[in-house]
Amino acid sequence: MTIDLFQRLSYKLARTSFVVVVVLGVLVASLQVYLDFRSHYQEIREGVEEISRVSRSAAQRAVFLLDERLAEQVVDGLSEYRFLNHIAIFDDQDQLMAEYRQPVKVSQTLWLTKLLVGESEAFEYMLQSSPDAPTGTLRLELNKDRALSPFYQRAWRVLLTGTARNIGIALVLVLVYHFLLTRPLVNLASRFAALDHSKVPVNAIPHLRQHEQDELGYIVNSANRLLKNFNQKHIELQHQKQQLSLILDASPNQVFAVNGDGELLFYNQAFKRYFSDNTTNNYFAMLTKMGIKESGQLKSLIVRVCRKQSPLFNRQQHFSGIRNESHTMQMSLVPFVSDHIIYVIVVLADITELVEAEQRVEYLAYRDTLTGLANRNKILEQLQEDLHKCKAGNRYGAVLLIDLNDFKRINDTMGHSLGDELLLHLSQRMAMRVHEPETLARLGGDEFILSMPDISDDLEETRARAEYVASRFLETISQPVTLGNQDFSVNATVGIALYPLDGVSVELLLSQADTALNEAKRSAVNNCQVFEPQMAEEVNRLLQLESDIRSSFQDHQFIFYLQPLIDLHTRSLVGAEALIRWEHPLRGQVQPAEFISFLENSDMINPVGLQLLDDVCQFIRYHKEAGRFPVELRVAVNISERQLYDADFVGKCLSVLRKYKLPGSCLEFEITEGAALHNLDEVVDKMRKLQNEGITFALDDFGTGYSSLSYLKRLPVNKIKIDKSFIDDITIDPQDAAMVASIIAIAQNMNLIIVAEGVETDAQAQWLSQYDGILIQGYLFDRPLSPDIFAQNYLPELPGF
Repeated sequence: MTIDLFQRLSYKLARTSFVVVVVLGVLVASLQVYLDFRSHYQEIREGVEEISRVSRSAAQRAVFLLDERLAEQVVDGLSEYRFLNHIAIFDDQDQLMAEYRQPVKVSQTLWLTKLLVGESEAFEYMLQSSPDAPTGTLRLELNKDRALSPFYQRAWRVLLTGTARNIGIALVLVLVYHFLLTRPLVNLASRFAALDHSKVPVNAIPHLRQHEQDELGYIVNSANRLLKNFNQKHIELQHQKQQLSLILDASPNQVFAVNGDGELLFYNQAFKRYFSDNTTNNYFAMLTKMGIKESGQLKSLIVRVCRKQSPLFNRQQHFSGIRNESHTMQMSLVPFVSDHIIYVIVVLADITELVEAEQRVEYLAYRDTLTGLANRNKILEQLQEDLHKCKAGNRYGAVLLIDLNDFKRINDTMGHSLGDELLLHLSQRMAMRVHEPETLARLGGDEFILSMPDISDDLEETRARAEYVASRFLETISQPVTLGNQDFSVNATVGIALYPLDGVSVELLLSQADTALNEAKRSAVNNCQVFEPQMAEEVNRLLQLESDIRSSFQDHQFIFYLQPLIDLHTRSLVGAEALIRWEHPLRGQVQPAEFISFLENSDMINPVGLQLLDDVCQFIRYHKEAGRFPVELRVAVNISERQLYDADFVGKCLSVLRKYKLPGSCLEFEITEGAALHNLDEVVDKMRKLQNEGITFALDDFGTGYSSLSYLKRLPVNKIKIDKSFIDDITIDPQDAAMVASIIAIAQNMNLIIVAEGVETDAQAQWLSQYDGILIQGYLFDRPLSPDIFAQNYLPELPGF
């Protein structure tokens, strides 16, 4: 390391020391000379005053006596003072009596004298010996330059000797600085310069001898600590670099840095794999070489981010053309500066599978998985859009609700897989008759819906068009379908609702179409109906019924009646069934047929059913405390499908039992086959949990549902109840008798208790008595009774004392 002489610290110290010492010496000497000058000049003036005082008495006599000779003698005496240029004595008439004048000689110091105090100065003194004596004047003119001549000689000697002394001191200081400071600093700087930063770890700097404890030693110690920290940080950075490199290379995402010209700063292995062997130093050239169609768009994007220096996150970008494939990438671009060049870190995540999955999810969210048609979610949104469109354009449209008749029978007899295949064929047929802007959707099961917006601005024309399309759909559906070497024919029913009408909404529109569909099913003449306002009366009735049920629940108008369960052979009570009744304050007791079916299909069945269970348990608790409820007696409570599939059904039932401190052995739950078979595993799990608490289960209305032996085998029921429809004609219809005999045989083989419902005649009882262990329930013995009457008639009284 070589430093220019004029840049060396020793030169700067010497120069500065010399200048400082010389300038300070000059300033001090100047101050000393100035003070000496002031003192000397004051002495000169005082000398003039003393000279005038000494010669004044002789000059006064000369003026008083008008003695010119004496005046000349006085002037001659004063002329000995060489610094006086002009000496004159004047009488009282201001007449010159005597005079001496010598010319002013120009000297090298005259300019300085003029600058400091002026060239000359005149002094006049009054000559008067007494108040009555005449007054004269003594005039003295001072030659300041000659008067200051001795001072100038002395001042130059002072300045020269002072300057020489200061220069000597400066030279001594330079030498001291050199040996004590600058030379050690040069040695220390050389040791610093000798450090090789390319070789890490960097070695420590050795101390200068005799400088271990001074400031130079402190600098060396500090530098060595810095070097130690530098070495540690360098090692950490190397580790971090390795880790970062491993992380970047392990990432499935492409990570690279590129500037506005396409020059690459770095890239990871995923980037390299994506471009195979086509990796160069220019990203834009690689895009063009690989034939990526969006290369121009990508280049513009990177250049824009570089120019604006504003990051861009999670932008989706298509890459097409590479290896004849198309990819969807998620890009994040973050600008940064390296060596005064703006780069962009680009992170490319291949989200092709994610996008495809999202598209699949969206498809599943709006498409029926079996038929590929729009599903309920899609058709509801589409109907809202179609309705709004028709309202805005003052046009009419129609909704066709299509239901396949008796399709459940095909599923039950031929299996669900064949039923699904049939649905697929029928949906494809119907889809072929759909034209823009119509939308065909599958609501679920065997129900389809067709939205026909913007048909006409005339209501009657719209109605005629909707009926025509409905007839064509019915014709298409009714054509036979061959599956598995067997032909199937399916009929359908269509309900039509027209829109927009005043105040119509999507929900009301679907309700109207459903009402028309139900009316078409009830009609034996036509299997297609258009909604008419009078059909809404039934809908209004159901809405009013729902409102009445909600208010009646709040007022506790739902109560239970008990119908006894009798052992046919002993004619003794073995149980009872709790039947719901509605005691309306205005209508009286509402017939069960008017509300039970609606209640079971509404969301009110859960709270009403739970209230009924609570009332039954309260009844049992009351009579158990009274000692009137036999231990072996059970009260059967009907459980609807909605109750059974309530997520907390088991917890709610057990909570009621614990509330009244009752064992489960006092209850029996009656379920139907249809309610149990929608999710058999879930139902069986709940039944097992309740049976562990002592509650038994009865399968109600057996023979009217699926009646599959495999289902019956899997359901952990304790009892089956033969439906009243089979019992009614067992004495006159051999087929019903054979059916009941078969059910009894199956139940006995499976060790199930058998209950015959709706026994109303002695003949029916007599026919059933041929079988052992038959329990019966019906008007032959008793009708449903209020809890108080049932307790009075069937529960034993307390023993008297």
